[in-house]
Amino acid sequence: MKLAYRPEIDGLRAIAVLSVVLYHAGIGHAGFVGVDVFFVISGYLISRLLLDERTATGRIDFAAFYARRVRRIIPASVLVILATLGLCAAFLSQEQQANAATSAGAALTFVANVFFQFHSGGYFDGRSSEMPLLHLWSLSVEEQFYLLWPAIILLAPRRWLRPVLAELAVISLLLAEWWISRESSAAFFEMPARFWELAAGGLIAASAFTAPRWLLPAGIVLTFAASAMPLPHFPGIGALPAVLGASAIIAAVHGGQTNRLLASRPMVGVGLISYSLYLWHWPLLAILRASSVGDNPITVKLAVCGVALLLAIATYRYVEQPFRRMRFAPRKTVLAAAVLCLTLCACAIGLRPDPPPSMTPDRRCHSRVDEPAVPKCEAKGARVGVWGDSLAYAWSPSFPVSFSRDSCPPYLGDLPNDKPTGVRCRDFNALALEQAKQLDTVYLVGYWRGDVSALRPTLDALSGVPHVVIIGSTPEMKDDAPRCVELFIDCGITRTQFEATAQPILAQFRAMARTRPNVSVFDPTDYFCAPTQCPPALKGVTLYWDGHHPTVRAVTAALPPQ
Repeated sequence: MKLAYRPEIDGLRAIAVLSVVLYHAGIGHAGFVGVDVFFVISGYLISRLLLDERTATGRIDFAAFYARRVRRIIPASVLVILATLGLCAAFLSQEQQANAATSAGAALTFVANVFFQFHSGGYFDGRSSEMPLLHLWSLSVEEQFYLLWPAIILLAPRRWLRPVLAELAVISLLLAEWWISRESSAAFFEMPARFWELAAGGLIAASAFTAPRWLLPAGIVLTFAASAMPLPHFPGIGALPAVLGASAIIAAVHGGQTNRLLASRPMVGVGLISYSLYLWHWPLLAILRASSVGDNPITVKLAVCGVALLLAIATYRYVEQPFRRMRFAPRKTVLAAAVLCLTLCACAIGLRPDPPPSMTPDRRCHSRVDEPAVPKCEAKGARVGVWGDSLAYAWSPSFPVSFSRDSCPPYLGDLPNDKPTGVRCRDFNALALEQAKQLDTVYLVGYWRGDVSALRPTLDALSGVPHVVIIGSTPEMKDDAPRCVELFIDCGITRTQFEATAQPILAQFRAMARTRPNVSVFDPTDYFCAPTQCPPALKGVTLYWDGHHPTVRAVTAALPPQ
């Protein structure tokens, strides 16, 4: 079963992939919606194939369908994954290599979206931009979708197919919005929250209509606009313009319209290699970022994208096309692909380099900001504890009990500057305060910046605790400390630079302590800085597990276990 070729679809692919590549290179503000455009295209094309097959034969050959998917995606993706792991071995630290190998195993078994949901700070987090296989989350979403989609099309009665698809799409969009309201990264990474975008293409494929002439140019304008202007509530309502723009173009083409721009040779040419270009561009950019200190000039990033373009052309010519032309028994094709992916997954994980000893404490006593506002480690006889945000978690090896929660410094009431996490931190800190009052000594730690007068109510509330110690700021590196140490990169700062921000804060703390007999201040500067420099490592000890959270060895050297 083969669809009639429409060059406009490849032209739309070109818009999608160029939006993504340019965004990742640092040009534009919303090019990431190109992935949403790809989802609509994929949902349309695959649904057309399945619906045509069901109409012609009354059935769907699942083995043949998945064999087509294997020939389409596996050869190029396996090549890029293996090449990426080789580049990681050459340019990245041991810990980064181990993480990349694990993510490769997830990508080869099409659960990369789930892996990155729980092993990154989110797609838009700065550190995620250095994960070489992060972009394969979208491929996993598609393949998870296609485990369900053929069965839905086959089992749904024909007269109910469009209503069923529409209802599922609405439920998916509402789920995405609900996850967004919960500040959950599942809205971005999980297939159920992306289902509606692929289903939009499926709805077009299942419909027969004549589109007005203005629909196609309007769709092009809307797609370009969506790629230029980011919207909130993404990928829920914020993804609607991109999905609607792509859907308008596809609906017009589905109805027989043509377009010179989309069907032009340059656009079609880029569209044809779009899959390989998508696969190649991100690992090269991510490895460039991960092996550099600071941001790279736009010219360098565009040059890397140029290399990705050349690799994409070669991959399309010598890998994609030959494998698509191959014809083996469908079941054998699917089985061979499954065996290959599982074998490579086992090799990637089994042969990954051992990461260095853990630099981070046990997380059992630490709360992420999206978890219930309940301190996990109660006092229960302990006399000394630490309370604060993720920096308190970093300092927790020095204390028998800790109350720590991401992004929640030990302030009472809502956070200063009305941060989105303010209410959740207020509830958590109110509970932590009651636990802290049971202790003899409470250490307070936070990501202190600027005006810290919001700490005064906390100190007043702890007036009945015999000893309250405020731990001062620790330096923040220019880059990831373990990587800097392993790659011999100087990413530290001068002591003068650090003290320019740290000393005014310490002065505020000491002023608070002067009027409160039970309060003292601990300045960790001498433990993290040499006389003139604040480096990523001192005396052979890496001081931070990332850019500013102290390692277990660093905090226990500065404050031996209490």
